Amino acid sequence: MEYKNEQMMLSSSVPECLISSMEYVEMKIPINQAGAESKLVKYFLENSAVLKKFMLRLGCSEMDEESVIFMDLLKFRRYSASCEVVVESVEAYPTMIHSESVGAAIFGFFGSEESSITCLECFSQKRNQMSNRGDRISSLPDDLLCQILSNLPTKNAVSTSILSTRWRNLWLSNPLFDIDIDDFDDFDDFVSFASGFLDFHKDSCLHKFKIFGKRKDVSMCTIMWWLHNAVKRKIRHLDVECYLEHAIDMVPLSRYLSETLVSLRLNCLVLVCFEFVSLPNLKVMHLEEIIYSDGDDDDDDTLENFISSCPVLEDLTVVRIVDETDVKVLRVRSQSLNSLKIVVDCTKEWCIGANGDWKVFIDAPRLAYLSLTDTYSVSFEISNLGSSAEVDIDVSFKVNKIWDLDDSFERSNVGKLLTGLSSVRDMTIRETTLKIMCHYLKHEPMPQFHNMTRLQVDFYISDLEMLPGILESCPNLKLLVVDLQKVRGRVENEEISLSASSVPKCLQSSLEDVAIIRPNYGNGAEMKLSKYFLENSLVLKRFTLYMDCDNEEQENIIFEQFETVQRRSSACEASLVVRDMMYPLSELML
Repeated sequence: MEYKNEQMMLSSSVPECLISSMEYVEMKIPINQAGAESKLVKYFLENSAVLKKFMLRLGCSEMDEESVIFMDLLKFRRYSASCEVVVESVEAYPTMIHSESVGAAIFGFFGSEESSITCLECFSQKRNQMSNRGDRISSLPDDLLCQILSNLPTKNAVSTSILSTRWRNLWLSNPLFDIDIDDFDDFDDFVSFASGFLDFHKDSCLHKFKIFGKRKDVSMCTIMWWLHNAVKRKIRHLDVECYLEHAIDMVPLSRYLSETLVSLRLNCLVLVCFEFVSLPNLKVMHLEEIIYSDGDDDDDDTLENFISSCPVLEDLTVVRIVDETDVKVLRVRSQSLNSLKIVVDCTKEWCIGANGDWKVFIDAPRLAYLSLTDTYSVSFEISNLGSSAEVDIDVSFKVNKIWDLDDSFERSNVGKLLTGLSSVRDMTIRETTLKIMCHYLKHEPMPQFHNMTRLQVDFYISDLEMLPGILESCPNLKLLVVDLQKVRGRVENEEISLSASSVPKCLQSSLEDVAIIRPNYGNGAEMKLSKYFLENSLVLKRFTLYMDCDNEEQENIIFEQFETVQRRSSACEASLVVRDMMYPLSELML
């Protein structure tokens, strides 16, 4: 309904339907007309004898106007004691961008149909609570409020502008641009908003610039221009994640000459090798599905030079795709690097047909954490790895059939990797890598890991007989985790034999904590392994067997077997954990 004149008069004669039958009333008012709607609302509430629900849909442009309407509604007497009053506030904001009104305009892009529904009684309760304790957040100084807003995506930061006049333009002082392109129905709308925001900040520093999106109508040329300007404004954090089908755009030259950049995260772009790169303060770099190009047939030097030009780089992640355009020989040389993660993604459809022997070379003496997830590279050479490093290894040396390895396999590549890791103190070896290692140990000795104090190994049952040989290479091991893996579609023989005639040194002098994880109920391998450690470990302090049984009968069998195992170490506390329930061995034996 529409009202031209708010000085309306309503007859004192009440229709019969209001007295006997009308249970639901809904008013839709596209714009705020407080005088007319208040009188009409009052008329229905004070004259409807059997009314159960009254819905008022408002188009308020300010939260303050909405609050005034709520206050008026609280004053109205309701003839029907069972009547519920609900207000739905529908925002209607302009869709044109101007630097002076960018705060209001954002709502046109993020969905003008969004609404909030508030029960009148709930509003009354919240209003009383707020009046008792006050609006403490709004009373904070601007610099602290801006710091709070800096932890929010731009969309959420902009939405605070409707809280009150105190917040209306506060978000514009936030030197952060963090947006999801997919939040906009149209890419042109996104460009309009982003341009307006960046123009507003054109004379100030920009702390962070982050763009994320998966849509296909993105113009990377426009985004590249924004990145160029962001660097000029002394940006510290840059994050571009636009998941396009192909990396088609070049990172602008200014990206390589930033004196202030601290964090750089790029996805699906092209890095070009320039003669001069200066990133003196870059500490974090994440590169995913990047094409490295130096203008000739050999692109392997591009990434190496890029990394070497970051003298204080501490955290590096490289996610590669198996593609003819990617680096075949990955070299990471850094005197400052603390954390390195290398991942090869073989799931992309265009990886089929890629060939060549990929190799990885790492020389980073200060590494504290190294993670390798790579099924495609054939060799890994690691130099100068520190004794305090923690490593997580999941590599397969480009072996496709790990269950059918023969003597033609290039075992020297396994030896190179083990030698490079021999100085670490903490290592996790995944099942595929361990399977290949066990094949290697049948022909070659394993290097000594004198610094190793913690080891987690993911074992296939058929390889468990190689465990004593691995432990023999870790004379100072203190903590061991053995995760027994289930092979899909393959039945393994669990009749394993663990010789006690030659007990590894660590079991006699250093091993204090052992955990065995069996995610599925087996046929005895876990109990043989438990018996091996409990009966041969002299200084063991804690032993835990984790099992997942399908029924109570299986649990009883495990309990009976577990309680008969003797402990060599009198100080050992042995426990059985079944379906997240822990049963100490001392209780099982009662």
